[in-house]
Amino acid sequence: MHPLRAYFELGRTRVMRRIVWYLAGAAWLLLAIAFGAYAAGQLSALQRADLLAYLGGFLGSLHGGLPPGPQLMRAALLGDGRLVLLGWIFALSLVGVVLSWLSLGVKGFAIGFSAAFLLGELGPRGLILLVLGVLPPALLVLPSLMLLCEAAMAYASDFYHARWRGPAIAQALARFAGAGGLALAGIVLAAILEAYVSPLALHFLWPYVGG
Repeated sequence: MHPLRAYFELGRTRVMRRIVWYLAGAAWLLLAIAFGAYAAGQLSALQRADLLAYLGGFLGSLHGGLPPGPQLMRAALLGDGRLVLLGWIFALSLVGVVLSWLSLGVKGFAIGFSAAFLLGELGPRGLILLVLGVLPPALLVLPSLMLLCEAAMAYASDFYHARWRGPAIAQALARFAGAGGLALAGIVLAAILEAYVSPLALHFLWPYVGG
């Protein structure tokens, strides 16, 4: 079997074995997105003006050239990477395993807020921004965080069933570390999209759709 096909088959098997946890993660994510969208609708006129001014400055810079990729990537890694690291540390302590789900909730809230704000304030142009700038990295970040949440629950269950047996605990830690590495890889790929691919697409397309 081709390694890539084997990898996806392994992922499919993992999801089906723990489908309940993934469904719970999806429900929690949708709730967080809904809260984010609601919060965007509660902004005052002054807050909306400040956000539009910041957005206008970013879009204006696209006309003169691309934003600095390393700076954008560093910001993305610090933001989403911090969520993964905190979620992993919370789960590693066992006591805070449920708190690892906060990372997924925070990201879902941010995406819901951004989507509602862009669509509400810019209409069709906001949809272009959403499709080109927000969704591509989100399609990598959100599954990575959901994997981390599922792995945290699996780690807590494995640790409990290990009953303080050293080899079993070591296996649980190894599996959890592997899941954390996969989640981090997804975050890095999302940061590359956010720093280089999305700005490049906006740079070429925004003058035609943004007015």
